[in-house]
Amino acid sequence: QVIERDLGAPVDSIFSSFSPPIAAASIAQVHRAELAGADGAVRPVAVKVLRPGVRGRFARDLGTFYAGARLVERLDPAMRRLRPVAVVDTIARSISMEMDLRLEAAALSEMAERTRGDSGFRVPEVDWQHTSRDVLTLEWIDGIKLSDPAAIEAAGHDRRRIARQLMQAFLRHAVRDGFFHADMHQGNLFVDAAGDVVAVDFGIM
Repeated sequence: QVIERDLGAPVDSIFSSFSPPIAAASIAQVHRAELAGADGAVRPVAVKVLRPGVRGRFARDLGTFYAGARLVERLDPAMRRLRPVAVVDTIARSISMEMDLRLEAAALSEMAERTRGDSGFRVPEVDWQHTSRDVLTLEWIDGIKLSDPAAIEAAGHDRRRIARQLMQAFLRHAVRDGFFHADMHQGNLFVDAAGDVVAVDFGIM
């Protein structure tokens, strides 16, 4: 229903196949799907879909956070120096941005542009035609998660080289560009067949 509402057509008329959820996080879940091109060629994609009702749940939680922050400031004036309400403001802004998948798509596109000439690191390509506020469609990444070092080694990759590539990539992004993936844990990082590090989940930049 979310996909049909946002993309304007039923799932089975957009995608030639669409899997049950294969990954899930706090605000969204990911499906593997296939898109048929005009030439008949089929390409696999990852489709990230915002969970129904998640905005309402976050709004209720933030209301509780604000009430708690104001109460703390009122009951203990010394706590005002820690600015609890301002902290909740920051959380609210961050959540608002993370729940618009167009912003994640834009971050991905910007990261792709900035790292185009870099070796050993890449990001998935965005399918803008099938991306909206609540739906993000990306190139499907076939790779091994960094959380599985035994599989990385079994595939013939040099783990030390991959670790060096990852650290150098992060430092380039942070120091050279001032724009970096801020949720770069091993569940969001893959090694592809070429031995390149591929990052996913650009909700926090």
